[in-house]
Amino acid sequence: MTQATAPAKALRINPAALGQKVAQQLDRHRNGEAYPVMLIRAEPTWTHDPVLLLPQARRARVVPCVSPLAVWEQLAAERGEETLVLLTDVPESDLGPGVLSRVFRQRVITVEPWDLVVDAFGAQLPDTALEHESWAGEALLDAMPPGGWPKLTTAVLTRDVALRHLASVRLGLDRRGEDPDDLDVPALLRWTGEPGAVEAYGLLRPAERDGLGRWLVDRFRRPAKALFALIEAGHGADALPLGLVCDALWTTDAAEAVRARGRVDQYFGNLDDDATIWSFADAAVQVVTAMLAAPRVRPGDDRRDREPGAHRRAAAVLDRAEELLVQFGAVGSAGHSPILRTGFARRLGAAAEALLAGLRDGSSVAALDTAVEDLLGHRLADVEVERVRRVRMAQRLVRWLGTPVEPPASVADGVDRQIADWGWVDRALGHVWAGEDVDPGLQSAFGQVHERVRQRRRELDRAFAARLAGWATAGPGNDGGLLTVENVLPRVVEPLIRADGPVLLVVLDGMSAAVAVELAEELSQHWVEYDPLAGSGPARRRGVVAALPTLTAVSRTSLFAGALRTGTQATENQFFDQGRWGRGARIFHKGPARGAAGEVLARDLADAVADQRHLVAVVINTVDDSLAHGREGDEPGWQLGDLGYLRSLLDLARSAGRAVLVTSDHGHVLERDGTYVRVSDAASARHRTGPGPAGEGEVELSGPRVVAPDNRIVALWDPSLRYRPSRAGYHGGAALAEVTIPLLAFLLPNVTDPPTGWAAVQGREPDWWTAAAPPAAATPSTAPAPRSAPKSRRKAAVDAGPALFDVPETPAPVAAPAPEPEDLVSALVDTELFRAQHSLTPRRVEVGKVERALRALLDAKGVLPAAVLAERAGEVSARAGGFANMLQRILNVDNYPVLSLIDNGRTVRLDVTLLREQFLPAKASS
Repeated sequence: MTQATAPAKALRINPAALGQKVAQQLDRHRNGEAYPVMLIRAEPTWTHDPVLLLPQARRARVVPCVSPLAVWEQLAAERGEETLVLLTDVPESDLGPGVLSRVFRQRVITVEPWDLVVDAFGAQLPDTALEHESWAGEALLDAMPPGGWPKLTTAVLTRDVALRHLASVRLGLDRRGEDPDDLDVPALLRWTGEPGAVEAYGLLRPAERDGLGRWLVDRFRRPAKALFALIEAGHGADALPLGLVCDALWTTDAAEAVRARGRVDQYFGNLDDDATIWSFADAAVQVVTAMLAAPRVRPGDDRRDREPGAHRRAAAVLDRAEELLVQFGAVGSAGHSPILRTGFARRLGAAAEALLAGLRDGSSVAALDTAVEDLLGHRLADVEVERVRRVRMAQRLVRWLGTPVEPPASVADGVDRQIADWGWVDRALGHVWAGEDVDPGLQSAFGQVHERVRQRRRELDRAFAARLAGWATAGPGNDGGLLTVENVLPRVVEPLIRADGPVLLVVLDGMSAAVAVELAEELSQHWVEYDPLAGSGPARRRGVVAALPTLTAVSRTSLFAGALRTGTQATENQFFDQGRWGRGARIFHKGPARGAAGEVLARDLADAVADQRHLVAVVINTVDDSLAHGREGDEPGWQLGDLGYLRSLLDLARSAGRAVLVTSDHGHVLERDGTYVRVSDAASARHRTGPGPAGEGEVELSGPRVVAPDNRIVALWDPSLRYRPSRAGYHGGAALAEVTIPLLAFLLPNVTDPPTGWAAVQGREPDWWTAAAPPAAATPSTAPAPRSAPKSRRKAAVDAGPALFDVPETPAPVAAPAPEPEDLVSALVDTELFRAQHSLTPRRVEVGKVERALRALLDAKGVLPAAVLAERAGEVSARAGGFANMLQRILNVDNYPVLSLIDNGRTVRLDVTLLREQFLPAKASS
């Protein structure tokens, strides 16, 4: 007797696949019955909606039937206007002719996976390689998305196309907004970091799990091989953190690391393949680096190009990597890692040591620069932004301590240097004071740097106070054309009004030179800074001397009165000579300037800025208010967004084409563990009016500039002293930071005819602030020695080809140092190509102007406002646009964008690399 062959196991089918099969049968085998009963051989389970929607607005009701009796019950039941689909695994022979005669096509319809899958893709047949994957047909059927598989334009469904779509669904690429073409090694690694993802993969049928894993390893080679070895060993969820650990352990020959590698290898199921682990580690580092670099998503930001949660997931990976380092006993071997927290902590520690060495020995500044460059090269530098910024500020202060500084020779000299140099010191000092919350060594280094700088600044304040005392007694005299607060309107604003130019004057009450440095840096992204008093001399940022004492009631009133006065907000309006300052001139103080609910600016203020009034003055008290009440948060410094409604006000001024002047009435000093000096005649936290002589930290000021009884006060010059209870900051005294008022003047970049006497400036930092750091290739002496078989460190996309990560990278030849800016420009203008290009310009530009323009761009790292560039080159500002166009004609050989205009033509950008390639190809390739 011949033994009967057991029927094939019934397939599990999902709604999309079932809908396609039912519609296909109804369309191919019409039997005249509107709502037939269809028997489908499939697993008799159905956890989905019982109503299945078909094309052409048809409906089917799905009922699982586990036995012939269940089928009979459905045949006998009353039915509506819908096709009845019965899922059963009962053999056709067990149903009998009575059942079969009453169902569609008088048979049980078998689901042939390949037929259905190929049809779903819009193809005609699968290729041989796909058919050999016997597990894939059922898997593709089960994984079919609700909308079906995408239609192809080819007749043959290939193995790679089908399995790429299957992997995309099983790995949830669609949930992350990706599609099958995005499937690569980074996508695989990101998938392992999703909660429950690896566990869900383990629940797939063994044949599908093994087959899909084999294909992915075949497609993506070594990184995928390591990944699926981890998954097989039960550690797939640790793929990313383990990859970072491997990156650290496989790049050092330390004994601890070698021992730890054996423990790690057990995680891979004893893979014992260093090349594969190297490739896997490289891929993991790239993925986590990309997560760390993803744009931060603000609440409510639903733009699709954002990756919400990337930073949070990266932090979780880094935390787990640290746990694994402890588990493997390898913390000491990961200090060189460019991405692990342990490596970042080591670099912070090295920077702390270098800061202390720089304090002890000025010749160690080069080593400090190297340590900071090493810190900046760590992947976490862009995440730990504030901590790194504080290290850089301390680095700059150590540089400043290593430069010779002479005491101010006069009040004018002191104010100028406070604006050009010492205000930057104050800015950096604020960041260092904010401190470090984790590393004790860095805390100690910051403390010592702060104390050394404070001592030096204190001596400068002492010397300035002596000069101020003599100047106040004698009056301004011939002190270098010094600008005083009461002369700002007559000397700066009035010439603009006479030229019929609309002006917005913003008075940031209490703004110091340090605050102005940061504000100007941000505003220069959209405005061009000018020196309104340059005349024919060099352009620079100006400082103003406050009235004495340095209080709002004295100095701000003097500003608006145009003469030394004392008063209140009401008297400021009274003293403000509207007739002198042009038609419709008006001051907006704190109350009248702020809009009602739903409005940033008061309607009167918005209208005044938008119309043709000559002068609109606005007082913003944010900085001064913070001295009394402190500020939320621990971070020092001021950004545009911190300063009330200033951003909206400037946007309105831009639309109205106004010149913008930003100034103050006085500066301030901050509370830094100061000392309370008990006196009975204190008139403010920083000055007193009694007859007693000046003591330690004080200076007696008398004369016509002192607006006080008998024109005399005693003021504190020492920033660490105060007469009243502790607050966040103080003013009223004689320190440089209180007496010096910054004056910032801005025009729009498209202004071609600036006011007479105005010259464009670039708020250039002091030399010690921007001293060049060592090349990035320089590494600390503690860096690990390279392995004899170093792994590839390429940064190409990890899906660039099947052999990616397989071949160690050949070390690149050491490039010759690039020419310095001066040499580069000189070499360029000596080339035959430059002379030929220069001769073709319709209006011959002086070679000297081209040289100066190029050097200015190189100094500015390739980007300058067009007006500033023209000014630096010696060209008339009104011709800034034409000058930039001429430079393009000369430099853009064959239309390559060596020099380009951005920001609607307001800004010029130089591509230095392309410049070398076009004019100096030998040097570019050397």
